[in-house]
Amino acid sequence: MDANSVTIPLAFLAGMLSFLSPCVLPLVPVYISYLSGNAAGETVIGRGHVFMHALCFVAGFTAIFMLLFGLPATYLGKALNQYSENIARLGGILVIVFGLHSLGLITIPALNMTRRVEIAHGGSPGYFRSALIGIAFAAGWSPCIGPLLGAVISMTFTQPTAGMFFTFVYAMGLALPFLLTALLITRATHLIRRLNRHARIVQRVSGVFLIVVGVLLATGQFTMMNSIFIRLTPEWLTNRL
Repeated sequence: MDANSVTIPLAFLAGMLSFLSPCVLPLVPVYISYLSGNAAGETVIGRGHVFMHALCFVAGFTAIFMLLFGLPATYLGKALNQYSENIARLGGILVIVFGLHSLGLITIPALNMTRRVEIAHGGSPGYFRSALIGIAFAAGWSPCIGPLLGAVISMTFTQPTAGMFFTFVYAMGLALPFLLTALLITRATHLIRRLNRHARIVQRVSGVFLIVVGVLLATGQFTMMNSIFIRLTPEWLTNRL
């Protein structure tokens, strides 16, 4: 297992926290409703079809995240490899600022801006339409989930050639709970409504997460965390990573 493999679970965790963020979680039932055709007054399709539409939705936003964020990070990482340590430390400072914003200690107006995705009603739900909704999701909500996504991009500078991969891991952290919601559509929507009551707590946890990652990056201690992670990881798992 590479010393930077700790970035994998951290990137995945950042994706899951993005799903639980106040700007994403409340709208998940709405997206599921559109994907199933329910919002348009259409015949409700089976759970398996809803899951397939959710897969297309996930593919749409994953592609955008990787192309808009992962690809540039990879190329910049390669081009600026000799400066990667300094860039990672500057990125750490920026991530700390993002964390303070998430905690409500400072306000960054640009990160409070979101574009609501308007989806036309009518017509049978198609897989291509679901992918387009995923693309619109990525484009419209990137400012809101930007702090967590920015943390992942900053972490990639500890391993400059892996921007695409870590962005993909982040997208999977965001995708997994969405897919589970689609699979367990009735039970999951009730759970989401209950989780919405604790949105502020999730936001604060995200803020603390960002500050911890930012401090590690800014102080050059991120590799130390990698070493601790490796020691705590069972040998059978280490051999498979």
